[in-house]
Formats: sequence, C-alpha cells, structure tokens
Amino acid sequence: MNAMIDAALSHSRTVISGLVLLLIAGIVAFNDIPKESEPDVNIPIIYVSMHHEGISPEDAERLLVRPMEQELR
Repeated sequence: MNAMIDAALSHSRTVISGLVLLLIAGIVAFNDIPKESEPDVNIPIIYVSMHHEGISPEDAERLLVRPMEQELR
C-alpha cells in the first residue's frame, strides 16, 4: 500500500491528468444521458370496495376488511 502511495506522489502529473480525464468523461457522460424533467412513475395502487347490508362498520372491518387485507398482502 505504501508503494502505491509513493508511486502516486512521485508521478503527480500523471495522477492529476488521470483525475481530470475521469472528471471530463463523467461530465460528458452525464450530459449525454437522456433525462426527463417529470418522469411518469407508476405507483402500484389497488382500490377494493366492499359493501354488505346490515353489518356495523366495526364488524365489517373485523370480519371483512382485515382478512381481505391479509390475503392481498
């Protein structure tokens, strides 16, 4: 490891030139990549509606909605 550091310090012009080359290549690549200002991202949403006559909201949640949510997970 020390040999690599000594080599980099003794060839500082080469190291700096390589760094500048990498920075320029990165800037060029970043500018060439196509980008959208507002990309269309699909968010997965499922809407399920349940209707049952004559049942209280608490019972509907306990007996219908929670088991259905567990199955859909």
